[in-house]
Amino acid sequence: MFFIIIMSPIQIPVTLLAIKVRGLRGYRYGIWIAQDQLVNALLYGNPDVTVSSRVGWLTEQGSTTARYMAKFIDLMFYLAIGQENHCKASIEKDEEHKGRR
Repeated sequence: MFFIIIMSPIQIPVTLLAIKVRGLRGYRYGIWIAQDQLVNALLYGNPDVTVSSRVGWLTEQGSTTARYMAKFIDLMFYLAIGQENHCKASIEKDEEHKGRR
């Protein structure tokens, strides 16, 4: 949450402008992915994996906590962009999910 607050002066204007300015959509996506990977790295995860990917992977491993987290994250992505099963779709099979390398 701390990083969302710190990044807000960049994220909010870029996110809102990207609605109208097509050229900013890739930039917006890059900022959101970078923050997502940073949060995962700070949680002692692989810095090349997003939180959604990690939660999806942990859900597949049988984690009850991750299953509840996935439901929340999936709901947010469904409401925001209409994507179903976001965490499962985000799993990067070629990445290490067990922690730092």
